[in-house]
Amino acid sequence: MAYDIFEGNKFEGHTMIPIITAFKEKYKIDHFLVVADAGLLSKENINELEQKGFKYILGARLKNESAQSKEKILKLDLKNGQTAIITDELKERRTIISYSNSRAKKDAFNRTRGVDKQKAD
Repeated sequence: MAYDIFEGNKFEGHTMIPIITAFKEKYKIDHFLVVADAGLLSKENINELEQKGFKYILGARLKNESAQSKEKILKLDLKNGQTAIITDELKERRTIISYSNSRAKKDAFNRTRGVDKQKAD
């Protein structure tokens, strides 16, 4: 529907809010839901989304979660295809956790490959 171009050296995480704001204003959209991958996930972006009243669904990585959230997530015993929801009442946020055997296998392979590469260097 629309696009914008930024400098090649500009971090894409800093482009999200300006693009959303311009898109919403240009097309006169009242109800807007932001869906983005983990590459655009930062505390700064989340704070701005919330300050501007945007609803959002963002992909996340376990390593970027708070220690408290990590602990809750790691205590879950999810099987392939199962999901769980962790609620943070203080921030009025929900985190949806899903488990996939194939993703776990891929991640384990990548970790092993990274360790092997470090050992080789």
